[in-house]
Amino acid sequence: MVDDVPESMAVTAAQLEERGFRVAVAQDGEDALERAELLSPDLILLDVLMPGMDGFETCRRLKASESTKGIPVIFMTALGETAHKVAGFEAGGVDYVVKPLELDEVLVRVKTHLELYTMRAELEAQNVQLRREIEERERLQAALRCAHDKLERRVAERTAELAAANDLLKQENGERKRAEETLRESQGMLQAIIDNSAAMVYVKDLQGRYLLSNRRFRQLFHATPESIASIIGMTDHDLFPREQAEIFRSFDRRVLEAQEPLETEEVVPQSDGMHTYISVKCPLFDAEGKPYAVCAISTDITERKRAEEERERLLASEQAARSKAEAADRMKDEFLCTLGHELRTPLTSILGWAHILLRADKSDVARVQRGLEVIERNGMAELELVETLLDVSAILCGQVDLKRQPVSMAEVIQAVVDSVTPASEAKDVCISLSLRSTTGRVWGDRGRLEQIVRNLLSNAVKFTPAGGRVAVSLEEMGAKTQLRISDTGEGISAEFLPHVFDKFRRANSSTTRWHSGLGLGLSIVQDLARMHGGEVHAESAGEGRGAVFIVDLPLMPVVEETAAPPSADAGEARSV
Repeated sequence: MVDDVPESMAVTAAQLEERGFRVAVAQDGEDALERAELLSPDLILLDVLMPGMDGFETCRRLKASESTKGIPVIFMTALGETAHKVAGFEAGGVDYVVKPLELDEVLVRVKTHLELYTMRAELEAQNVQLRREIEERERLQAALRCAHDKLERRVAERTAELAAANDLLKQENGERKRAEETLRESQGMLQAIIDNSAAMVYVKDLQGRYLLSNRRFRQLFHATPESIASIIGMTDHDLFPREQAEIFRSFDRRVLEAQEPLETEEVVPQSDGMHTYISVKCPLFDAEGKPYAVCAISTDITERKRAEEERERLLASEQAARSKAEAADRMKDEFLCTLGHELRTPLTSILGWAHILLRADKSDVARVQRGLEVIERNGMAELELVETLLDVSAILCGQVDLKRQPVSMAEVIQAVVDSVTPASEAKDVCISLSLRSTTGRVWGDRGRLEQIVRNLLSNAVKFTPAGGRVAVSLEEMGAKTQLRISDTGEGISAEFLPHVFDKFRRANSSTTRWHSGLGLGLSIVQDLARMHGGEVHAESAGEGRGAVFIVDLPLMPVVEETAAPPSADAGEARSV
């Protein structure tokens, strides 16, 4: 019978009833004391936090009463600190379970203590019987000594009495043998009880030698009926790796020094991996009150630990994904804001000059010419923005058509430098060109390769102040050709450098204020380089110290320069 389940544990009480236990619920400490006196339950589940009298005081009063002091008490509470557990055991509790409750763990502990309670009651009854038999034997021995004294005086007269006394002694010897047999049966009963426990139960002496173990413990070592006896007398060093054995032995010594039950988590190596156990260990005392052994009850909580770790991993993953999504949303918002500004600026100039020209004197040729030039320049800027957006859209959708052919990178670079030179001279930025390779060719789309070089070179000029320098070089390195574009401009911070090719990313808001553009050029460069089987990366010593962009592209084999590539690709547009 399980009694004294507080209202806060009503769910646990209901689940215990479903498992076949008889449950009576008490509302507070006083009610619990009355029910315990009236019902004499087999076990009490006691909360610490109750109205009026708390669980510790309730337990002390139960233990102070002659009629209830033998009932085992298990505390079930949310108070999990060691001080509370110690207080529970000092109050007389036999176990301490911390909320949130695991029903299977509660059932195991309840069953274990019910079995121990039953066993203890049976042993106490047998001990009472044995004490009576011993007292009777001592009385008979005293009578025998008295008979011997009288026999010295009256040997002849008391021969018959001596024979009767001898017969009585034989009877006592028989009773003693029966008592020993009863003791062996009790030990067998104890072994049967602990063998049917789901937890591991074992006892070790002061030297760490195993004195007793149950079936669950022996299953850990796949012990056969022939090898069970060999575990008795072994130590942890005989059964476990050195590191685990030292940990187990160290905690056993703590229990013996504390001379009270202690709880710990222990990791035990098994054939299917490492298992985690909750172990409650308590010292066993001899008649003189000295500890002579350590008894342990260990429950496997491996699956619960794994579930907790998996929950933590999933939570961390979800939080990382959420942060990434929020960062992406912020970048897209910033990009849309920049896009609106960049698209509106040239349109404003175009519409403004169109409005002026519609109302201007058509004979003012110079003004008309200036207006048309502004409209053309801003129209080209608007077209460049739209083409950039279309390029990014096509890349994201995988719809970029590469018209592949043998392409001389030296010619591509020379053409781009020639087209960018007027703008660099207007800004007073010097461009130096070094072509150490003029014969190497790559198999690619000439227009897209020019776009790679133009985006990088235009960026270098844009972010290099007046009087600065931009260096362009081409060099063959084994089976690849390497393009390097370096500048003495604003440079890139160490924090932003890993993200310099990300879409919708800008280094800071000041860059947006001083330079036009959507910040997509470098991401397009990276995508186009990879479509050609190459790679691009950036280097910078920091802000204000310039930057270097390096593009590596695979060269066509020399033997293929005189012949067209495979017919499947020749002259056809390839969708990437």
